[in-house]
Amino acid sequence: MNSSPTFALELKNLRKSFGKTEIIRGVHLAVNAGERIGIIGPNGAGKSTLFNLISGRFEPSSGEVLLNGHRIDGKKPFEINRLGLSRSFQITNIFPKLSVFENLRCGVLWSLGYKYSFWKFLANLDDANERAEELMQMIKLDKKRDVLAINLTYAEQRAGNRHHHRGRCRRYFAGRAHRRHEQVGNQALHQPDQGSHRGQDPADRGA
Repeated sequence: MNSSPTFALELKNLRKSFGKTEIIRGVHLAVNAGERIGIIGPNGAGKSTLFNLISGRFEPSSGEVLLNGHRIDGKKPFEINRLGLSRSFQITNIFPKLSVFENLRCGVLWSLGYKYSFWKFLANLDDANERAEELMQMIKLDKKRDVLAINLTYAEQRAGNRHHHRGRCRRYFAGRAHRRHEQVGNQALHQPDQGSHRGQDPADRGA
């Protein structure tokens, strides 16, 4: 007997209404691990609302959101993040005068639970340094270990953001912007910037 496939991300008859206005009307989507899916549409089509439903900012009116076969609709964004799905934004904020390694280590320190302290020498934190090295190799920036982040290409700066969920490193190359993507494993759902927000989607207007 063949079991049904488990998708990295799956939406089943997802719906969202604001008052009497139904913004998301029965969306079905199945994304395989490693697959990239683009979400496109005019202003007010509901793209931002869809991303907010997937990432936990909004709760659906009905329907299901599944991550690796497990329902995540109704969970909080931080809970979804800990399960392996993260949301990032286009404009990248980095520490320009720190090296690639130092930028990665900043996020690793936070994810490992280290607090700000004047009494700790970063060079002595073996677990943080080893994790930063591991992530650097994962995103193929190990050959630019000591290069200042300001000197990286835009794609290289974004590499950290695209893979930060793997190390639970939530802000090492964090960004904020108008173009959004959701990441599950290696795949991403992209939401292009539509310019001004004139549509009827409340999230589009407020984003």
